[in-house]
Amino acid sequence: MSALRVFALAVSCLASTQLLTQTAIAQQKAAAAQKAPPAAEKAKAATALPQDSSKGTSRILAAAGWPIHITYFESAEGKESPAVILLTSTEGSEKTDARNRQIWQPTALALQKSGYAVVTVDLRKHGESVPPVADGKEAAALKMAAEDYPLMATADMEAVKSFLMAEHTAEKLNIRKLGIVAMGHSAMVASTYAVADWDKKPYPDGPTPATSTPRGQDVRAIVCYSPSTSVRGINSTSILKTIKPLPIAVHVIASRDSKEDLKHAEKFFKAVDPKDEAFKEFRKLTLVPGEVRSERFLEGKLADVTNKDIADFLNKNLKSLELPWVSRKDRRTN
Repeated sequence: MSALRVFALAVSCLASTQLLTQTAIAQQKAAAAQKAPPAAEKAKAATALPQDSSKGTSRILAAAGWPIHITYFESAEGKESPAVILLTSTEGSEKTDARNRQIWQPTALALQKSGYAVVTVDLRKHGESVPPVADGKEAAALKMAAEDYPLMATADMEAVKSFLMAEHTAEKLNIRKLGIVAMGHSAMVASTYAVADWDKKPYPDGPTPATSTPRGQDVRAIVCYSPSTSVRGINSTSILKTIKPLPIAVHVIASRDSKEDLKHAEKFFKAVDPKDEAFKEFRKLTLVPGEVRSERFLEGKLADVTNKDIADFLNKNLKSLELPWVSRKDRRTN
């Protein structure tokens, strides 16, 4: 399956990442207007900001001209450390329950303590990931457009992956063990990125594809809380159908008492479920009582249970994988 075909699965109306990027740059000038600190000055790729190291290190990545703010929690265990990307909901920063990446702080620290390298992310138009905008233009600039979700899944997530790949090259983590934990609409962003990552062709530096250095095939686990299967610009049916045969562990968690969340969670899981008893720990659907959704799983009495569930699933389906660190440099350049 070609890279163009993968992108066509994700984008319902636009033809390519390049076209989307050009459109977005022309249309999107945004500013912070949610529960987050004020937006930083114009982003520079992988810019480190001074911060208490016990709370992670803030950085700004460049995604097709858009600033993507992340916080990185480096693992103390070196190059065999699995890597995990934590994504908040992306239903729009104007939503009452909109959150920024700081909601993941306890989860990130717990995973870091367990030997993971962790990145928490504000995807475009959320949290701090907004460029400067003229006063009075904030609401219009933050409005979600049809191309935003495909761009999150391509430009934004690829910028995060590039950052992690640099850490892999520096022997600070093992990119071959990459997991994503996502909330709400971000579950489809994570899934779309996983499909694109698995479609990457290896460098032509070996006699056969099997002996060549891979550039992708790294996403091995996705955990989704209250996933939505109705996300603008992404064909969820095609994306989830493509994930079904891939060696990616998937855990879907949602409330059984929220009719809307239950419908989406069951649809999501049905699309990726191989219906094989041997895969019951590899593909899981967990329905919990109450009407809790998305980031609410990270708050109050549920927080410790949620963090334990995330760690248990990743330990079993990511950390334990027999995928030792190997160089990912193109051998033709050595």
